[in-house]
Amino acid sequence: MDVCNASLPQHLPDLVLDIIFSNLKLSDLYSCMLVCRNWNRAINDGSSEPWKSICRRELTKEFLESDHLSPLKSHKDKIRALCHSWNPDDCSKNIVVENRGFTFVRNLIAESTDMVRTKIGYNTGKHTWEITWIEPLGTVAMIGVSTKDAPLRCDGYEQLLGANKYSWGWNLVGNTLVHNAIPHGNYPLLKNIPKNQFGENLRLVLDCEIGTLHFEKNNVFLGIAFENLPTTKLYPSVSVVYGKSKVKVLYIGNTESARRKT
Repeated sequence: MDVCNASLPQHLPDLVLDIIFSNLKLSDLYSCMLVCRNWNRAINDGSSEPWKSICRRELTKEFLESDHLSPLKSHKDKIRALCHSWNPDDCSKNIVVENRGFTFVRNLIAESTDMVRTKIGYNTGKHTWEITWIEPLGTVAMIGVSTKDAPLRCDGYEQLLGANKYSWGWNLVGNTLVHNAIPHGNYPLLKNIPKNQFGENLRLVLDCEIGTLHFEKNNVFLGIAFENLPTTKLYPSVSVVYGKSKVKVLYIGNTESARRKT
């Protein structure tokens, strides 16, 4: 290291940078990544001390060690998943978001269909979420995407996700696709697919670059569900009717999916 530059903030040793960055808020940490290449390199290591420190502040030890986060390798990935979890400020009044957004529970309310969206939506890039029903599906259980204009609740037991031009949904119970209240055929496109059950991990893959939405189960590509999606920001969403519905979400990121190469 150049002695003349050693005192400059951007040239501080990694050990010193770790101590400084470990005391910053997440928003400040992201800002520091933009200062210079050396800071970006030091922070971008997903297992570095700053990310471990944020994890300890934001999540309990029990939850960090739980199976819920086990698919994620680094502490940075876990914080990123936290930022992409269910939004307590963007859900039906009958839904309670728990575990810092990683799960939600629907209250026992009759004649109501209730929806929740994630905290972050996208109109660029390719993104993958893992969504799992922990409790039974009920008579209608829908997974898909919506814009901020889609309603979060309606009376009765309805296919709320897909009920208008602002949302696109797959009904896991009837295995049908719905958009703008119009059925778009059966789904998955594969033959002899068993019924969806609670406890199964479903992957929602939103590819904004080509405007498609598809799903995967057990690392099997289930076919394209929707094409020609708009360039508006789209948010992974779930609508439920079962009295004690409980659904967890985990942002996997821009990862390789099971979709077949063409």
